[in-house]
Amino acid sequence: MTKIRTIRVFSAAKVNALLYGILGLLIAPFLVLGPGLAMIGGEKRSAGFGGVIAVAAIAPIIYALIGFMAGAVMAFIYNAISHSVGGIEVELDLPSSSPSAPILPVSTLPAPALSDAPPPIRPEFE
Repeated sequence: MTKIRTIRVFSAAKVNALLYGILGLLIAPFLVLGPGLAMIGGEKRSAGFGGVIAVAAIAPIIYALIGFMAGAVMAFIYNAISHSVGGIEVELDLPSSSPSAPILPVSTLPAPALSDAPPPIRPEFE
């Protein structure tokens, strides 16, 4: 098992901003659909259609900003909580080594020294 102990706050915020920006691009056409269908249906006054176009144009930017802030907050909270509960455990399926690679017996591998242990990881709040 591999554990995710910390998540870089700015990194998570950037990825989340991109995901939410794409979500905003997917939602924008549906914002225009309502008033557009009302105009096709014969409504004489297209009240608010220009406003809907403006909102649809800036929706991806607004979604990206909200996603950035949400990603930063969630990564910050995860880092604070993961140190007390141990983080998320993930099982990784690593690719097997190629058949031409020599397999060394366990006895020939050097024993790790006690000083080679990594230092404890402290939470990084950026």
